[in-house]
Amino acid sequence: QEPFFTRRSAAISVAKMSGLIAGDPANQWEWHEAYRDLFKNMYRTTYSDMAHGRETYVKSDFPAGYGGHVPALRHNVLHRNTQFDRNLALTRTDPSRDAFPSFKPQLEGIPSSTKHPCGAKKNPTKGVVPHDGTTTQLKPPWGVMTGRRQPLNYRATPPTMLSRTASAPSLTLGNRAATSAGPLARDFSYSHQQQSSMMEEDTSGGLKRSVRMANERALQGSMPHESEILEEELSSMERRGVYGGS
Repeated sequence: QEPFFTRRSAAISVAKMSGLIAGDPANQWEWHEAYRDLFKNMYRTTYSDMAHGRETYVKSDFPAGYGGHVPALRHNVLHRNTQFDRNLALTRTDPSRDAFPSFKPQLEGIPSSTKHPCGAKKNPTKGVVPHDGTTTQLKPPWGVMTGRRQPLNYRATPPTMLSRTASAPSLTLGNRAATSAGPLARDFSYSHQQQSSMMEEDTSGGLKRSVRMANERALQGSMPHESEILEEELSSMERRGVYGGS
């Protein structure tokens, strides 16, 4: 085996021949650490790093909320496979230095600071998210969770209007006559339309008799007047002691 000093002298002679003291430029990857780190990370892109689960932005090595000196953030070090991280690891394990331990397990979510780590708590998940068991109903956050109430549209009554209003009870009590007048008017208009259509189709005596009976039935319902609606409202308020009561 060739002695060490002979190999070292041969390397020095080659370096002097190339004009460099450090080493041979053909083997710069082996003896130039900064060149090696630059060459490794030269063609890395954010998309490829994201696809392979690597770092895409400068991260802190300390827990959240730490306000002291963070070397990676201070020097804006993105890639964590360089001489910078190797020196930090060596200084952290040096027994003659008072340095912080590695917080990598805490940042990864591993409960390494407890005496008996048990991991994250397993909460029950059965029946928490409503699902009908089919593949058409998606689960959050990809699906839309349907509530108990009917969605607001022009067909549905808002749930707040179903209960009696405390500030204005007359809004719900005084409109009973008006609401009852709606179906009567609707029935009258429907009977009128039915009469006109039936008279166009057939003009027999039986048809006229049925039309006359329908008109009489429709005229039996009386349309309430405004005074009747106000009178009913005032009487209901007096019974409850809201207006003029003792």
